[in-house]
Order: sequence, then C-alpha cells, then structure tokens
Amino acid sequence: MSALAVLTALVLAAGWWLPERLERAAWTARAPRAAAALWCALLGFCATALAMGAHQAPAGHHATWLAGWLRAGDAASADEGWGGHAQALLLATAVFAAAAAVMATGCVRAARARARHRRLLDLIGRPAADGTVLVDDPRPAAWCVPGRGGRIVLTRGAAEQLTAPQRAAVLAHERAHLAGRHHLPVAAVGALGRALPWLPLARAAARRVPVLCEMAADDAAVRIAGRDAVAHALCRVAPHPAPEGALALGAHEAVERLRRLTTPQAELPAAARIACWTAAALLPALPVLIACGP
Repeated sequence: MSALAVLTALVLAAGWWLPERLERAAWTARAPRAAAALWCALLGFCATALAMGAHQAPAGHHATWLAGWLRAGDAASADEGWGGHAQALLLATAVFAAAAAVMATGCVRAARARARHRRLLDLIGRPAADGTVLVDDPRPAAWCVPGRGGRIVLTRGAAEQLTAPQRAAVLAHERAHLAGRHHLPVAAVGALGRALPWLPLARAAARRVPVLCEMAADDAAVRIAGRDAVAHALCRVAPHPAPEGALALGAHEAVERLRRLTTPQAELPAAARIACWTAAALLPALPVLIACGP
C-alpha cells in the first residue's frame, strides 16, 4: 500500500469518522484536559497528513514506501533521500504555518474583544476587596476576562444571591480558567472551525474543546469548594452567557456539566491518561514518519 493511500485513509478516519465517536465518548468527561489536548492533536494530525498527501500525490518520495523499506538496497529516485525528506518537512511546516495563521487571527480577534470589554469594565465596574470586579446588574452572572490584566467579574445579582461556598466555587472556577490559559485553545479551535466548516473534525473540536475546558475548571473548583457548591453555583449563573472573548462558569453545555457534577465517575486511570497525552504529543508527527520512512 502506498503512503498516499495510507495518509488518505487516516485523514478520512480522523477528519470524518472519528469526531462523532470521540464527541460521544464518555471517557472524555473523566479526563477533560487530556481529551482537549487530543482534539487539538487530531487537528494537527490532519494538517500534517494533508501536507504529506499533497507531497505524495506527484511521483516520487516513497510512492511505494513499504516496498522501499523492504528493498533498502534499491537505488532511490531523485525525490528520495534527504532531499525528499526535507521537501516533505518544509511542506508540513508550510501547512502548519497556514493553520497557525488562522488560529492566530482567531486569538487576535478574541484579544481585541477582551480589550474592549476591559475598557468597558474600567468605566462601569467597581473593584472589590477580593480582587473581583463588580458590575451593577441584578442578574446573577460571573465570568473572567483572560489575557493581560485578567479579571474576574461578578454582577451585583451574583454577589447578593450566591452563598459563600458558591462564591468560592465561582472564583476558583474562573481562576482556573486564567491560570490554565483556556482562552487560547478555545479561540484557536473556534477559528479553525470557522475557517474549515466542511471538516467535521474542525466543527466538532470547536464545540467540544470549550466544554472540556469548562469541565477542567469545574474540577479545579470542586477541589477547593466542593462538588455541591460548584453544582449549585452553576445552576445560578448558567442562564446568563459570557460576553465575547470571556469565559464563564455557565457558558457551555451547563446541563451536561451539571449531570457530570451530580453523578461523579472515577477518574480515568493513570495509564489511560498517559496514553492519551502520549498520543496527543505524537499524532501531529505521525504523517511525517509515514511519508518519510527509512
């Protein structure tokens, strides 16, 4: 089987067949950080595989890669060897650069929205003793504005209606967003989802990565404030979405997250988490290894 056929099959599997199954997989809620990394790695895998497939389409560079491995003594064509490897690597780099440009555009767009929001908070917000910013709004809502000068915002309704444990849960959740820089993968996959609407993987990643980041922040809040406090706080603030560019406790799939909080499952075994992180690290490089085998 040629490298082009292998890469085509892998792209079809990762880009079209796998997203629906990974989106429905129950284990992702047990290891949200690892699952979010895997979604991002699959996007990188597809980008590299498409680049390697474009390189394999013309004649040359291991058009029969398996046979080339078995017949190491055969003479290589002009496209083989280090020159062909370098060409493949440069093509993969170019594709990654294009994907990075799309993601950077999404991050810049989100950063501008956050900057506008920070300027608005400077006008209407009131700093509180615990470092949050209070906004005079009777609806209970809370969100954070990531990036330089990151802030946690509470409305007057949230400050008045949340109990002390619920308020601690909200603050822990938003601090986890800021510390984990969750806004970066959320903005990046969102930009790819908008740029590649024809690719099911890009659309699914744009849906699931924000939810998984929220679950990871939920877990951080549970460790500090307890599961009941996080669940009750989520019920309070879920109906009120976050402004553009911000991250909020109730922003994504509140019902799914509430069910996860009220019916907890055992954490994914360490071996499974390590396997997931290892796959996330290796997946983007796999198409290069297939196309540039010995």
